[in-house]
Amino acid sequence: MEGIVFHGSPRGDLEVLKARESTHQKKCIYAADSKSVALLFMGKGMGDLDTMIATVNSQLVLVERRPGVIDRLYNKEGYLYELDGSTFDHYDFLWSKEVISFENEIVPLRKKHISNIMQAIEEEESLGNIRVFRYPDRPTNVPLDNSDLIDKYISFEKKGLTGAVKNLLKVYPEFEEEVQRRLKERSNTI
Repeated sequence: MEGIVFHGSPRGDLEVLKARESTHQKKCIYAADSKSVALLFMGKGMGDLDTMIATVNSQLVLVERRPGVIDRLYNKEGYLYELDGSTFDHYDFLWSKEVISFENEIVPLRKKHISNIMQAIEEEESLGNIRVFRYPDRPTNVPLDNSDLIDKYISFEKKGLTGAVKNLLKVYPEFEEEVQRRLKERSNTI
């Protein structure tokens, strides 16, 4: 990919970005082609279990899955790393806004301190670059009970992401019976 790509992090001490095993079972370095997307990855929590970061009708969205999560994740400082995009590409298995590099290490070109991630996200929202849905507001395709996560996390586990279902049930213990039912249903069809 030509130009600059962005990597968002809550950490400001990264002299080198190192490849890590992803949910796609690939060792890589993630980035985004826009600052808006990179901002959303500065808040570290439980990933999809806390928020949904997606594109809905061509609009970048951040969906708060539980009350207070957005403030907990983003009402703090973060860092925006600019990287040379020449080793990054988009692949079909990725979300449309992500790019990855299979380099083992990449030295950032620049680092920008973001004093308050939430304020930066709100600024991007005012420019029309992001739409933030605070709980219980959400796009129509995301159920209020977050049950869309069940099949996703069962799939992660089946693909070798050990502990995915355990993490799901840690955050959403109310899914226990449904998860067991779906796991049993899947084992009966094999």
